[in-house]
Amino acid sequence: MLRRLLDSLKRTFPGFFGMIFRVRDMLLINFPTRLQMLRMRRTTSNNIQVFYLTTHFPKRPATRSEHAHGGSVKLTYLAENFPHHFPSANLAYIVTTIGHPLHNEILNTIKQTGLKFIVNHDGVAFPAWAGNQYIKFNKISKRILDHANFIVYQSRFSKLSANLYLSPPDVQNEIVYNPVDAHHFSPQDVKKPMELTLLLGGNQYEKYRLELALQTLHSLLKVIPTARLIVTGTLWLPEQEAWTWTNAALKEMNLTDHVEFVGKYTQAEAPRLYSKAHLLIHTKYADPCPGLIPEVMSCGLPVVHIGNGGVPELVEGAGIGLPVEHSWERYDLPEPEAMAHAVLQVYENLNHYSQAAREQAQKFALEKFVAKHREIFAKVLAS
Repeated sequence: MLRRLLDSLKRTFPGFFGMIFRVRDMLLINFPTRLQMLRMRRTTSNNIQVFYLTTHFPKRPATRSEHAHGGSVKLTYLAENFPHHFPSANLAYIVTTIGHPLHNEILNTIKQTGLKFIVNHDGVAFPAWAGNQYIKFNKISKRILDHANFIVYQSRFSKLSANLYLSPPDVQNEIVYNPVDAHHFSPQDVKKPMELTLLLGGNQYEKYRLELALQTLHSLLKVIPTARLIVTGTLWLPEQEAWTWTNAALKEMNLTDHVEFVGKYTQAEAPRLYSKAHLLIHTKYADPCPGLIPEVMSCGLPVVHIGNGGVPELVEGAGIGLPVEHSWERYDLPEPEAMAHAVLQVYENLNHYSQAAREQAQKFALEKFVAKHREIFAKVLAS
């Protein structure tokens, strides 16, 4: 009730609340952050000492027992092997999708201290999802890339899209896919449900992703009346509007008893959660390189996905990709009936696809990811 009242007041008095938030940010974020920036310096050590830029500068990346998603997960893995150094370091590791209100000032300070930049690049903003804002969003990524001494592209698609939209600097680069800890992400001793259960993983930041999953489930129920869907993460904003739409859609399609929303989860909790489903349905259009894919495959889950972006590079024969005409200007989504048909194909040959998923996940083993980064860090320091 209090949250609704506050949201209503924000909409009614946007100028007043905007001023309040600016004062809050100045006192709680801007001023303390600038004080911390003054402490940064380059170490005299020749050993690898990495500073990771997080949303909570200058704090370390999240641990596995803490909530982390997207680009933050790889920082968790890297920091376990190459600890976070602040205020003294010789390398700065930046992920283009991890932001901070004082991003530019922090980047400039890092550069002035003489740290070498390794930039890990995910994807770009394009008109289909960012509308007229795609140029503004891409300027942020380009500023980061322009600092780079070395660029790690998360997939061939990531490199292709960067070349199209960002004109990255001509520096050393390499494609390094997001990793999975196969020792942690493995099939769990969890009894699978008798009924076909799909997983829609990650966060549902765009309505179409959940909508396509619900429509696919609705189509599946015509063949398997007991089919279910597990939805993880948070919905798009505004949250209240997202839930209003979701509840109406569930009621309209008679799915209320077939869908479970489990919210956020940690890396520690993920394998057991994934193992409750038979396969992953991945409905994000042109996803550059989701870490979710290697994780679920390592747990034995095949993947039914939209067949563009970087996902086909990850899945290969460990699932089925629905062919679409790739466009940067609009979403070309597969029909729900086609998604449902692909789900049934995988489910009918589940043992085969599950084994293929486990084998495919080995290509993205964490040990390979760490070894490659050790090689990159040493190369950049020596340059």
